[in-house]
Amino acid sequence: MSIIIDELELRKKLDDKEIVILDVRTKYDDFETGEAAYKHSHVPGALYVDVNTYFKGTNTFLPDIDMLAKKLGDLGIRDDTSIVLYDQGNHRAATKAWVVFNYIGHEPVYILNGGFKAWAEAGNEVTTETPAFSPTIYHVKRNEDIVVSIDQVKASLETENAMLIDSRSYDRYSGKVEPKYKKAGHIPGAKNYHSKRVMSEKGLWKTTEELRCHFKDLQQDEEIMVSCGSGNSACINFVALIEAGFKEVKIYPGGFSEWIKDDHNEVEKTD
Repeated sequence: MSIIIDELELRKKLDDKEIVILDVRTKYDDFETGEAAYKHSHVPGALYVDVNTYFKGTNTFLPDIDMLAKKLGDLGIRDDTSIVLYDQGNHRAATKAWVVFNYIGHEPVYILNGGFKAWAEAGNEVTTETPAFSPTIYHVKRNEDIVVSIDQVKASLETENAMLIDSRSYDRYSGKVEPKYKKAGHIPGAKNYHSKRVMSEKGLWKTTEELRCHFKDLQQDEEIMVSCGSGNSACINFVALIEAGFKEVKIYPGGFSEWIKDDHNEVEKTD
């Protein structure tokens, strides 16, 4: 089944007791926090989890796994519970949470296409009620192979069966502009697949076939490592590649920001 589900599919799942809906919205519009947005209105049956607290660490891409496991258990989530994630609609928080769930070996996990915005705009019911749940013990099954270090990236790029993707905009990848870092350009050998291009003009996920077409120049049997500046945009491409049928997908969360910390690491620019 597809990772991406629409609001109609989610509506059909609302009465399924084996599915947990997680609201992972962050600060946006009139809400200072995702929790404030959740308290204002949310999908019926959804539980709120602060993605910045539980799905990332202090200055690290990956969270404290033990703390995350305790939180999930406290919410009554087992390691075999089906999960649906939604954020405000830009898919950044939902894909970050999806990648972390993948890292701890949890499946199945789905993402609501268009997030809460799509749900509400379709005229679906919203609520302020927090559902009841019974705490349990969550057992982590780590899938550590999906995360690669800078040394692993360097070693993989020396082979002919690996590809590094830079998920940033072309202007940043090419080195034409760089608003955040001390150097501009990209990791030598990286190919640019801007993460926004896996979405339609309306900000919804492209279909599976459209994603396969988008990634048509990549080989299904090669190791594909996704990166960006520091991991967040890479999560969108990570999910898109899995949705398109790629199996050997990994993430390099250190990304360009880590690469340029060592002045010995070369940086490429594109004319």
